[in-house]
Amino acid sequence: MRLTVGSNAPAFAADALGGRRVDLAALRGRTVLLKFYRFATCPVCNWHMQAFIHEYRTLEALGLTTIVLFHSPGEKIARVRRAPAPFDIVADPGRRIFQAYGVEKSWTAMFSPSVMWAYAHALEAGFAPGLLTSDGGITGNPADFIIGADGRIAFAHYGTHYADALGVQQIAEIRRALESGSASRAIAS
Repeated sequence: MRLTVGSNAPAFAADALGGRRVDLAALRGRTVLLKFYRFATCPVCNWHMQAFIHEYRTLEALGLTTIVLFHSPGEKIARVRRAPAPFDIVADPGRRIFQAYGVEKSWTAMFSPSVMWAYAHALEAGFAPGLLTSDGGITGNPADFIIGADGRIAFAHYGTHYADALGVQQIAEIRRALESGSASRAIAS
């Protein structure tokens, strides 16, 4: 079930790559960005993640604490990472956290012109196809959540297809709009 703005963010605690413990309750008082990607060898996810890491300083400057989740085992995520991430990456192979946040699955989501475009660019950038190495299946849409310092969902984005994850500039605009109280304008754009 989808979460809505104003609802309590489901609590979770999990180990990030590298062994650091991530506990959402311990982050109360901070604004948190949760990004849900698909599986570790998803070329579209990895292509998007590469750009996200490259531009991440913008979000860091806005005071966001970021946690990225994949539904793959941690060893596999670590094996395919091209560059170190300036934020925590959490493995959720049982999709426990994915389910708590209502992250959706869809077979039809792969048949989108946007997915085909992103897939072609990911392959061109050197990311392997990954379909035969998907963990937990190839279905699953990305999702993005901003959790306010009060522990409530301040913004929720459920991707409509496999390439529908928010980028740094989109998240920065939403963050600024939330700070200024004009979130409805940012969400509509």
